[in-house]
Amino acid sequence: MAGLAAAVALTRAGVRVSVYESRHVVGGRMRSDLLGSATVDPGVQLVSSAYTALFELARVTGADELLVRAPGRDALWRGGRAHGITYGSVPSMVGSSALPAMLKLRLGARYLPFLNTSARDLDASDPAGSGGLAHDDESVAAWGEREMGSDFVELLTYPLLAAYYGSLPETTTAALYHALARMGMNVRVHAVAGGAGRLPQAVAEWLLAQGAQVHTEAIVDAIDVHDSRAHVTVGGGDTPYDALVIAVPPASARTLVAGIPALAGWLEGVRSRPTVTAAFLLDAPLSREWFGLSFPRGSKPGERIAALAAQSRKLPSLVPDGEALVVYPQPELGARIADAEPKRVVDELMPGLVAAFPDIESRVLRARTYAFPEGYSLFGPGSLRHIAALQQVEMPARLALAGDYLMAPSVEGAVRSGLRAAERLLR
Repeated sequence: MAGLAAAVALTRAGVRVSVYESRHVVGGRMRSDLLGSATVDPGVQLVSSAYTALFELARVTGADELLVRAPGRDALWRGGRAHGITYGSVPSMVGSSALPAMLKLRLGARYLPFLNTSARDLDASDPAGSGGLAHDDESVAAWGEREMGSDFVELLTYPLLAAYYGSLPETTTAALYHALARMGMNVRVHAVAGGAGRLPQAVAEWLLAQGAQVHTEAIVDAIDVHDSRAHVTVGGGDTPYDALVIAVPPASARTLVAGIPALAGWLEGVRSRPTVTAAFLLDAPLSREWFGLSFPRGSKPGERIAALAAQSRKLPSLVPDGEALVVYPQPELGARIADAEPKRVVDELMPGLVAAFPDIESRVLRARTYAFPEGYSLFGPGSLRHIAALQQVEMPARLALAGDYLMAPSVEGAVRSGLRAAERLLR
C-alpha cells in the first residue's frame, strides 16, 4: 500500500509511473484469498475511521464505496470464556466484564486523564511527528507495570499488540500504545467489500486506467541511482527512470541500497518479525457475539494463539455458509514457524484452538496457511528516535523510501509514508 500510494500521488501530479510488484498481486499484507466459498483476509482485517489518508486514497481512485462500516466487535478470553471489549476505548474497557475491578478503577482514575493530558496530541499513524518522542524511551510493559499494574500489561496491552501488530509489550515503545489508545477513544471500523485485497486491486486498476504500468511477478534485482538518472534491473534487463521509490520491507530495501552505506546503515536499525497465519473453514459459526477474539498469554489458548478473526462477523457476504476463521499465532511462535510446512503450522496452532473450543477439530472442513516472511514492523523503545534520525541521513535526491516502518505499523502508516515519498521526489 505504501508503493501504491506513492504511485497514485505521482500520477496525479502528472508523472509517468511504473510499479514493480514481486508477487502475483499487489497489496502486501492487505490481501484476500478464497477458501472454499469463503473469502478470507489472512493479513489486514479492518481499517479505522481515523485512517484519513487511506480513505482519501480510496476516494481519489474511485474505490471509496468498497469501505463499509463493520461491527468489528472484539472479545477477550478470560476465565474460560469470551468477554466483549473494545480495545482503546477506555469507556468500553471500564465497562467490560473481561477486566478486574481494580484495573477498571485505574483506567478511569489514571489512564484516561493521562491520555487527555500527556498523550493528547499523539497521532497513532505518525507518533514520531506528534510528540511521541517524549514517551519513546521505555517499553509499554515497563510503563504499564509501574503506572497501572500487571493486569494492564497482560489483559490490555498484550492482547491488542499481539493480535493487531504482532509485537509484545516488552518490545513495544510506550509511545505507540498510548497513541493507539488515544485513537481508540473515538473510532469506528470499516471492512473492504469483497475482502481486503479488493482495495489495493482497485487502486492498481485506477493506475492502469491513468496510463501507469503495473508489473506483477517482477522482482527487482538491483538499483543504481545517479545525480541525473536512476536505473532498475529486473530479470537481467536494465531500465532508466528519473527517480525511484523503494516501497519494500526494510530487509529487502537494505539489500537494494547496499551501495549507499549511510542509508543501508540506518535500515540496519529497523526491526521486523516474520509470521504466518492460518485460515480454517468451519461447518458453522463459533459465536455471533464477536468478530475478533484475543487470548492473554497466561491463558491456555494464549500459549499458542494471539487472536482469531471470524470473517462472517466482519461482513456476512464474505462467508455464504459456515464460518471462516483467521488465526494469528502468539508472536514468538509465529516467528518460529514462519517458514514451516503448512501441516506443522496447523499442528502448532490446533492445541490452542482446542483449548478454547474442544470440538473444533471435527468442525474444520478445510485449512490453509499464509506465510509473511517480511512480517510486522516492530516499534521498540527508541524506534521513534531512529525514525527521526533518518532526516540526517544523506541519500540521493532521486531516491525515496516508503513503508510502514517509517511511520506506524498500519495500513495508514504505509499510505502516509508513500505520500511523503512522492512529495520528496516532486520537490
